[in-house]
Amino acid sequence: MDDPRHREAEALVANQGSRQRTEYVVANMLAAKQADRMEKMVRQAVRDELKKLRLQPQEMPREETDDKVQLADLPDSLIHALDEM
Repeated sequence: MDDPRHREAEALVANQGSRQRTEYVVANMLAAKQADRMEKMVRQAVRDELKKLRLQPQEMPREETDDKVQLADLPDSLIHALDEM
């Protein structure tokens, strides 16, 4: 067997007693089927809820901008930059 999953499965079955192998295989097959059904149900429930969901666009807070720049807010190097040219 080239598939590592197959080798792992064979080892798991081989570790079971000869009388327990059939029950082990059946129990695992049923568990896998149940897990598959559960996953499908959860996916469907999530899809249904997402379809019902209505998102309202959030208003971005407007930044208050002061159009008037105060001379004191500017760094000294910028204030005197034109003087140096």
